[in-house]
Amino acid sequence: MHSKTSFLFATLLLSGLFLFSCTRKEIDGYSGMGKKPVYAALETLNDIRSLPPQDVVESGPIFLLDTLFFMVEQKKGIHVFNIKDSANIQNLVFLKIPAVTDFTIAGSRLYADSWRDLVTIDISDLQNIQLLDRQANAFEPLLFPPLFNGPFECVDESKGAVIGWEDAELDNVLCYTVF
Repeated sequence: MHSKTSFLFATLLLSGLFLFSCTRKEIDGYSGMGKKPVYAALETLNDIRSLPPQDVVESGPIFLLDTLFFMVEQKKGIHVFNIKDSANIQNLVFLKIPAVTDFTIAGSRLYADSWRDLVTIDISDLQNIQLLDRQANAFEPLLFPPLFNGPFECVDESKGAVIGWEDAELDNVLCYTVF
C-alpha cells in the first residue's frame, strides 16, 4: 500500500511541476524576435457550426465515441472521423469551435472550452451542430505562449480571445516566459 501512495504522490508532484514549470515574468523592455498573440474578436466565439472536413494542422486531445473519433484542432475546432473500417477511415466533418483546447462528450452533448467559457453543444446531428449553452468565465486561459521560453508581447484582453501565437519582431515588450 505504501508504494502505491508514494507512486501517486510522485505522479502528482511531477504533474504539478510540469504544469507550473513555465511561468510569466515581467522584464524591463525587450526589442527583437519573440512571440505575439493572435486575437479573435469576442463576438466570433459564438460562431460554432459544422463545416466540411479540414486538414489536421495542430492536433490536441482526442475522444472515442463508438466508431467516431474526435480530435481537437488547437484553437479552431474538432475533427470527426469514422473509424469503423480502419483501412478506410473517413473524415466526416469539422466542428468549428473558436478558441477550443479541450473537450469531453456525454451522450449527444459535447462540452468544450472556448477561451474563458464552457460551451455545451448538441452533436446529435454532426452536420448541423447547435450551441445550447455558454457559461461565461468558467476557465482561466493561458496568457503566455505554451512550451516557449523567451520574450513575448503581453496579452491585451481588450483585443479579444487569444487563438494562437506567431513569431514576430517585438518592440519594447515587458513579458517573458521562464522554464
